[in-house]
Amino acid sequence: MFFLEKCLQGKLVYFVVIVFLFITNLFTLYFLFNEKEPIIPCEPCLEASTTEDNTESPKIKVDLKGYVKNPGVYEVEEGTIINDLIKLAGGLKSEGTTDNINLSKKLNDEDMIVILSKSEVKKLNSTIASSTKTTVSNKTSTSANKTTSLNSNPSSIVTNKKISLNTATKEELMTLSGIGEAKALNIIEYRTKTPFKDISEIKNVSGIGEAIYEKIKDSITVE
Repeated sequence: MFFLEKCLQGKLVYFVVIVFLFITNLFTLYFLFNEKEPIIPCEPCLEASTTEDNTESPKIKVDLKGYVKNPGVYEVEEGTIINDLIKLAGGLKSEGTTDNINLSKKLNDEDMIVILSKSEVKKLNSTIASSTKTTVSNKTSTSANKTTSLNSNPSSIVTNKKISLNTATKEELMTLSGIGEAKALNIIEYRTKTPFKDISEIKNVSGIGEAIYEKIKDSITVE
């Protein structure tokens, strides 16, 4: 009887050992087959990612004034257009208008954009129309005077080639180097509010910087 008990105990221990080894092997196989290799990013991918993170679009600063909800100096990306700037400022006030502005125009560093009210634009258009009529009348009168002078004393004629920033028409301003229709209108708009006292003040006009000023400074006057 004692021998039988010993045999049973020996078999039980053997069985427990076998089960333990079997479970251990199962866990070992599971971890071996489920082990994932680490993902190593390729060098070109790392370089591309680093380049994208470090590349930033150049910034410019522009001054937005007038009838917008949040006027002030804004720092925007190079290539931003006026329409995007106005949106950034919260849009127009109820009395503001952009009828006189090219909204697709790209902004330059240190530009100043002035948003006028509807009544101001109406007044500006009337001023331009009146100025154009006056200029046409003056040109006719001047032409007649020149003809008389030519007949009497040709050597007494003096031609002033400089263009007055305070009185020139849009067409006359457009004869200046680098001044198109939009810039000409900006000049007229500026002088309506603040007459020019010095030719260098033209650099305060939207779209006109040092480069354009150097080209035209010898052809303009404030008289």
